Amino acid sequence: MVNPSYKKGYLIELKAKNKLKKMGFIVIRSSRSLTPVDLIALHPQKHEIWLVQCKAKQQAPKNKQTLQQKLQNLKTLEGTYTCKPVAYMKQGKKYHFIEV
Repeated sequence: MVNPSYKKGYLIELKAKNKLKKMGFIVIRSSRSLTPVDLIALHPQKHEIWLVQCKAKQQAPKNKQTLQQKLQNLKTLEGTYTCKPVAYMKQGKKYHFIEV
């Protein structure tokens, strides 16, 4: 039997994922995530990456500073990153990360 709390969170994540897709994002879901990120959304035209934490049981606080404190782990990921397309493929007898 699936934990009702997990199911509710899962359904909110799917709702967010579908909404992001309609906005033009490519979305990757981190199932049963123990990290600050539930969804990673990449917008190819805008060259934006959104790191999304979904909260099924909490109302958003009116104060943005309170929200940033509650999601401090997520906030620490903010910044500029270098994006590299990489394949993980076999070369000879071993697998390697290869920049595309």
